[in-house]
Amino acid sequence: MVARETRMVEEKSGKRLSLISAVIIAIIAYLIFLAVVIVPLQGGEISSTAIFADNLSESNASYATSNIPVQGVGDVSRSAVIAFAMLTHIVFANLQVGGAWIIVATALLYFRYQRMRYRNLARSLTLFTLILFSAGSTFAAGGMMAIIALFPDLAMNIFHLYWWPVFIYFLLYGVVITLLFVFWFAWDRFRPGVHLALGFGYAISVFIQTITIDTLAAGMLTPGVKAFSFTESGLLPMTLDQAMALWFNPTLWELTFHRVAAAVAFFGFLIATLATIHYIDQKDFAAKKQWDWVAAYGIAWGLAGLIMQPVLGQMYMGAIQDNVPSAFMMIMHGPRAWAMLMMVTLLAGLFLTIGTYFLTRRDQLLSRPENRTIRTVFKGFLIMTAVSAFILVQPAWLGALFIDDPGAWINPIGGMPLKFVALFVMAAIGAAIAMLAVIILTSEDKEGQWGYLTRGSLLAAFTAGILGTAIVNVMGFVREAARAPWTFYQIIPVPGGQAYATPIPLPVIAGIWVIVLALSWAVFWYVAKVTAYHPTDEESV
Repeated sequence: MVARETRMVEEKSGKRLSLISAVIIAIIAYLIFLAVVIVPLQGGEISSTAIFADNLSESNASYATSNIPVQGVGDVSRSAVIAFAMLTHIVFANLQVGGAWIIVATALLYFRYQRMRYRNLARSLTLFTLILFSAGSTFAAGGMMAIIALFPDLAMNIFHLYWWPVFIYFLLYGVVITLLFVFWFAWDRFRPGVHLALGFGYAISVFIQTITIDTLAAGMLTPGVKAFSFTESGLLPMTLDQAMALWFNPTLWELTFHRVAAAVAFFGFLIATLATIHYIDQKDFAAKKQWDWVAAYGIAWGLAGLIMQPVLGQMYMGAIQDNVPSAFMMIMHGPRAWAMLMMVTLLAGLFLTIGTYFLTRRDQLLSRPENRTIRTVFKGFLIMTAVSAFILVQPAWLGALFIDDPGAWINPIGGMPLKFVALFVMAAIGAAIAMLAVIILTSEDKEGQWGYLTRGSLLAAFTAGILGTAIVNVMGFVREAARAPWTFYQIIPVPGGQAYATPIPLPVIAGIWVIVLALSWAVFWYVAKVTAYHPTDEESV
């Protein structure tokens, strides 16, 4: 009763709601400041073609051409169509990349502990991803058709160079959808071991599929070969060793594991956001109790993927630095550094959001209301996270194209050593919170505490999934911005060059990000409403 009264007082005071509101406002305000002030001062509006003019002039790459006429929609419009199709595909594809492992793990927990909440959630998530599998596949096919129609030369060369990885990628679509359908429809019809084998087969197939497409995604930035030599007929005589070097390029594994961890984080935070929606919609206390628990469960998975990002991200960026130092310079210390700043802003905001969620809710589950120790610890975590976030979003320099250009205004707070420390401090705090979350989720003593979410906790958990989706959209753009204006970095330039700064001008890509975010979450919300399993009594929780 005391705990419940404490929560009521907190809700009425609005302090916790104000805290997460301040975090959201700070994120939006800094992104506006980034676009208006930092981008111009770092040369972010200058064409990649102009920056690399000398390098491009030395390129004599032989590029196979098709002479197929291209629909006259304009360079920006062509790129915008591809960006919309592929970014939307990436959002839905990550449901499979990260969600497959969470679904199988949740089913495993059900078979191990026979708790109905695991079964309810596993079935909800399986049906959710099953329905949305078609959405990801549709946008993948649409994006591929758009590339063929609008960039025929690029499509021809991609299919020629990466035929076998792309062939295996599309072949695995059949394997993935078969295993996923059987996993769903065979629920309770097979022995647990057989059912879990189907689930793990589905997850492993998705992982292999991710590897095949990453041969292209990683290879366009770090090709693994020095040159392509097309014949007059457009063929590419390539030995097996050259093919292996091209496909299993220097950053393939770093990108793949970085992407899988990011997808796990994305799906976990998506679970949290959808759980808050269900919590608000449902009036039955048993359902509220389950979705309160599910929100914490999703955040725990989100943190598990998130805390791996600093290590995996640094490994990936280190591989880029070792193999294409000029691209690394462009993305970290050059005119495309704003894209990385945008990504770490969203990342820092996500850490702050999670810290706020735990401060406003989980301390109640860890100790008695009169015991302020846990709350003090979480306040300390939040302050340390805020300081780390402040360091992370600092530009390293302003007033020049590159950090080592004469006249650059060096920001001592924005140096890489401090940023690395800040990032790993965040990861360490996230790991500590994740361990506490696991304790809470598995504690029988805390069962009576579920079902009493504050408004601040609801908003924080809801925001986590939105930020996770935004990060998924921005991550790929960071890599593409580093590659421009090359189709294959320092081998084949973009035909005709680029008249604008990045693959797509900033206002256009920002608009596409907003559209993709709104569309994705409209679909997520509707599908979640029709696929969720709501308990009707305490025994079902």
